[in-house]
Amino acid sequence: MSGESARSLRKAALSVGTLGALSLAVPASLWLSPSGAFPQLRPVGHTVQAHVHDGEGGLLDDPARLRPGSSTEIEVTGFNPDEPILLRTSSGAPAFSAGRADRDGVFHYLYTVPASMSGAHALTVIGSLDQAGWQPGSVPRTAVFRFVVSADQAGDQ
Repeated sequence: MSGESARSLRKAALSVGTLGALSLAVPASLWLSPSGAFPQLRPVGHTVQAHVHDGEGGLLDDPARLRPGSSTEIEVTGFNPDEPILLRTSSGAPAFSAGRADRDGVFHYLYTVPASMSGAHALTVIGSLDQAGWQPGSVPRTAVFRFVVSADQAGDQ
């Protein structure tokens, strides 16, 4: 075998070995996707800033401690101006319309704890709509308000 052939064979063997090592290092799930040979980038949710206030305007902890029948104000910033807002409870009920963000993209909601409620719960504030309606490719903006309801929450609303 000539010297030139040996060098070419060595280069080919190194190339195949390198490609094989790369193939083993990258999981097959990254190479294959249901819609084609390479994965698609998909938008992920965007978390917005939420503040929860008691009746006197003081900030509540996360999770907030609330009494049955009490009310608390939820303020969420980071939405588009006049963006429609949905709320989803941890009870599993469908999301419902709760109004719109103001012209500064701030959403205010007065939440009243049902008198029969107790235990740990969450209320998710969702804004991924615009004037024209649902935008399937849009990135949803969400905030989660976590709270615990108990009749013996001393000092809390």
